[in-house]
Amino acid sequence: MNEKMIKNTLFLMAIICFFTVNILSAQEKIDENALFSNSETVVESADIVNNKEILLQGEEKKSVGISGELTNVASYTGTRDWLNNGDKKNNVLSTYILGNLLFDARLKKGTKGFSNIESQYDAQTGKTDFTLKELFLDFNIKNSIYFRTGKQVLQWGRCYLWNPVDLINVEKKIFLQKIGYRDGAYGIKLHIPFGTKFNIYGFFDTGSVLNIDEVGAAGKIEFLLGGTEMAVSAWGKKGFTPVFGYDFSSRISGVDIYGEASASYGDNYDKVKLENGFLIKERRQNEWFPKASFGFGRAIDFADVNDRINITGELYYNSAGYSENIFNDITIYQYMMQSNNGSWAAVNTTKKEFLLMQNLYEANNFSRYYAALFTSFSKFMISDMIFKLNLISNIEQKSFTLTTGVNYEDMNDFSFGFNIYSYLGDLNSEYTFSGNALTLLFTVGMVF
Repeated sequence: MNEKMIKNTLFLMAIICFFTVNILSAQEKIDENALFSNSETVVESADIVNNKEILLQGEEKKSVGISGELTNVASYTGTRDWLNNGDKKNNVLSTYILGNLLFDARLKKGTKGFSNIESQYDAQTGKTDFTLKELFLDFNIKNSIYFRTGKQVLQWGRCYLWNPVDLINVEKKIFLQKIGYRDGAYGIKLHIPFGTKFNIYGFFDTGSVLNIDEVGAAGKIEFLLGGTEMAVSAWGKKGFTPVFGYDFSSRISGVDIYGEASASYGDNYDKVKLENGFLIKERRQNEWFPKASFGFGRAIDFADVNDRINITGELYYNSAGYSENIFNDITIYQYMMQSNNGSWAAVNTTKKEFLLMQNLYEANNFSRYYAALFTSFSKFMISDMIFKLNLISNIEQKSFTLTTGVNYEDMNDFSFGFNIYSYLGDLNSEYTFSGNALTLLFTVGMVF
């Protein structure tokens, strides 16, 4: 471990200890039962099933529910050339309709099956795609050990956007509005509760596994200390560096605060590297790579309406991120490409082109320092409308995405929305490298 990484690691640990000590020393009295009222660390997708018969509390009987959602989407993305000189040849119109069909079957004694099938019809291509987002079975042993087996989405981490402790889910959270549902990971989840103060969680990742030694495993021990909920975790898989994590959540003076941090002695993601004049992929090893996110949330009463304004903010530090701005490097380099006949040849390219071609770019996880702010104002103009304004920043590149818009949903589960995404900053930065200036997004949908 070099001196720089030692300093970064110690600095990160100091931040965690500082917040933890301050939290424990400044606690409000918190209801422990409320903190653990939902002991599931796994996202309960089945909770969205709109079936009153199933959702009756305390009723122990067999039941089957079918529900779903339909969302029609139209978006128009305009480039900077269009705004500057009226050139709209690279503008893009996209229209499609997306539907989710959800099945929920429940037996007595906590046995349950759930599936979420998503279909999308693209109006431009006339193509229809079907995706199985989730398909799992819940069961338990004497209400003491709970299992979920199948394809599932898990909540493995505290933060709203960045989850450095989560190496389980196959699809990470995104900043822009998510149309549809996240894709699930395949495996077996277990939960062993010990009252309200102690929980054990585990997940065995069997997706794309051919041999038993390729099964990934993650474990978490969650506990309550004073009024603060904390967890320590670990993840490991053959061919990857183990990752250790810590997360917490609490409340001080009406403000929800939370955070999480991870560390691994080696990186688990390939990076672009220039070696002997050629671009290559490198996975850095034999040094520590800490990552951390910290967030807060506050609901504010306004004009005699409880929790009318909601504010959530997050900071993210990624020591494995790039310190340089690859998008702004126009130098021509070379890399070796293999042809269909097996021969190798040197090909000219830029770092940006190599990054995208090799699928090495991950949005909101590219550089070292990020910040995000999410705000909402309910009962905006009319009772069923919400106004939202969100901002994310790649701090090092001074690059931003600003989203603003309104969403309406009435008591009959009909909804529509209009949002504007603006991509701000210098041209060749993370949120502007595509040349896009803004996106207009219209949605109309229903839940049944």
